Amino acid sequence: MRETGRSITDVCADVGFNSLGTFSRTFREIVGETPTAYREGNGPVVVPGCVQLANTRPRKDSSSG
Repeated sequence: MRETGRSITDVCADVGFNSLGTFSRTFREIVGETPTAYREGNGPVVVPGCVQLANTRPRKDSSSG
């Protein structure tokens, strides 16, 4: 929801809900606000550069001795 321009209806279908109303109700029960309010109040997740670099660094494959 935070980092996509897809509509809430598309996200609803992507996660397996057939009903936008059921998705919205379930989302609100879990998150505490509607999908629209959540999207408006929360931007993309910001990760410090050092964390991002550490998690995108190529790693040696331990299975190739």
